[in-house]
Amino acid sequence: MENKNKPAVQTAKNPVKSFFSVLNAKRRKISLSLTMMLTTMMLTAASAFADGEDASSEAEGMFDNVVGFFADWIGRVGLVVAFVGATMFGFSIKSDDPEGKQRGLTTMVAGFIVFAVTKSLNLFGIHTSAI
Repeated sequence: MENKNKPAVQTAKNPVKSFFSVLNAKRRKISLSLTMMLTTMMLTAASAFADGEDASSEAEGMFDNVVGFFADWIGRVGLVVAFVGATMFGFSIKSDDPEGKQRGLTTMVAGFIVFAVTKSLNLFGIHTSAI
């Protein structure tokens, strides 16, 4: 009696060669993709120059004004957060809740830190007239 059943999975004749051929195909695909991406980026590059000193200082002034506006409002929100933290701290003193005291002080300090950062924009090189 002969075994005429064929195995479901046929094994490769040389597993090392098949491994390297698969690896070579993946390497070629990756290198082609990278080459195409680099070529596309190089072809679509564009240089932009400002008209002169007036245009750059005007844009800088507009940027500083926008940042000053947002910093002003973020500082106000920081003060509101500090006020909420102080209120939480006051209520936790009344109820003698140690976890509430810590949460209130943490919230209050976080609000003051946000306010201080918005008032110290000169350290980051942003000079606004509103601040």
